[in-house]
Amino acid sequence: MTWVTERRPHVDRCASAWFIRRFVDGKAVFRFIERGETIPRGSIPYDLPSAALGHHGRLVTFDALLAKYPRKDGGLSRMADLVRDIDLGIFRLPESHGLDHILYGLLLAEADDREILRQTHPIFEGLYRYLGGEGET
Repeated sequence: MTWVTERRPHVDRCASAWFIRRFVDGKAVFRFIERGETIPRGSIPYDLPSAALGHHGRLVTFDALLAKYPRKDGGLSRMADLVRDIDLGIFRLPESHGLDHILYGLLLAEADDREILRQTHPIFEGLYRYLGGEGET
C-alpha cells in the first residue's frame, strides 16, 4: 500500500512511518507531497491536514495510529508520549531535545525524504527497545 504524507518528515511523520512498517504494513511505500497538494487516489494519507491519521486536538499522528491499530505495549505508549512531547513543542521529557536535534540534523544533511525515513528506522527501533518495547513483529 502507498502511504502519503507531507515532505520533509520530522518526528511524528518519521515515527509514524516506522510504526506503519513495523506493525501495520511491512511492504509500505511512502510518498511525499507538498502541503495542499492533492492526495493521490488509492493512497492512505497520514499527518496531513484533515487526514483521519493525523493530529486531533493534543494528539498527534502517532496517537491516531495507535488508536486505529491498537497494541498492548508499554514501549509504544512511552514512544507516543515522546513523539507528542516533541511534536507539540512541550519538551518536558529528558530524551526530547536529543531526539529532536538528531532528527533536525538529518533534515539538514539529507535532501531525500525516503532516505530520511530509511535512516530514522533504526533510531526508532532502538528507542522502542530502550523504552520497553516487546521486540516482536
